Amino acid sequence: MPLDFGKELWKWDVSRFESADGIRESLTRAGGDYDDDSILFEATHTLVLDVVDAAGGVEQAHQRFHNAVGDIHGAYSRVRSKLGDLPEGGGMADPSVELAWYALEELLVWVRAFDDRLTRKAVDRRYKADQGLIPALADGPRRDAIIRARSSLLQGGIREVRYLAGLSIHMQSSQAGSKRSSVRSGAMVLPFPDHVDGPISHRWQLTYSDGRDAVSFADILWRSLERFMEDMIAAFEDHVPERFRQE
Repeated sequence: MPLDFGKELWKWDVSRFESADGIRESLTRAGGDYDDDSILFEATHTLVLDVVDAAGGVEQAHQRFHNAVGDIHGAYSRVRSKLGDLPEGGGMADPSVELAWYALEELLVWVRAFDDRLTRKAVDRRYKADQGLIPALADGPRRDAIIRARSSLLQGGIREVRYLAGLSIHMQSSQAGSKRSSVRSGAMVLPFPDHVDGPISHRWQLTYSDGRDAVSFADILWRSLERFMEDMIAAFEDHVPERFRQE
């Protein structure tokens, strides 16, 4: 039995779900009989899977990013064997640097999608209720546990990801032209912007004074998301509806 099965897990009120109109139209087109319960089943039965899907997107992008970073280190080793150490702050043009930055931007977009699938404002203004997994969950210890898990998740960089991903989605890359790498203390790193706490309308708003690097930021994000997924699964396992519990 899936952990998310059973209508007692959800706020069983069709007026809360902005997906309801589209589901209703599709069921009408199919010509079958349906009622509000049918619509609510379709609106809720993939909410957990949608979060898992986004987590998979983050995981795949994180792996591609690390693969590219490994290639960067290999390329820099070859440069050093021929030219010696590059000066502090010097950079390197290599396809692996481009691949790493594209994978990182993909990761940021997937993290934003992940958080949107947990909770977001309705796109359709006729719906006042927030949308996503958490707003759809019925009140109780299961929902409370997942809200606590998301609070911890927000401490792992998710808030600033929303702003950084918004820049990538709606406007531009964080860097103009060729993607950057930089020598820092003898190692080739990918400089990451200083902390951002609000919307970004242009890359020139970003600063690089704190010495952050992209690998550390990406790894913190992934570890935070892994912990959330463990906590979410535990919340469902610990609070299975009474009628599904084995004697």
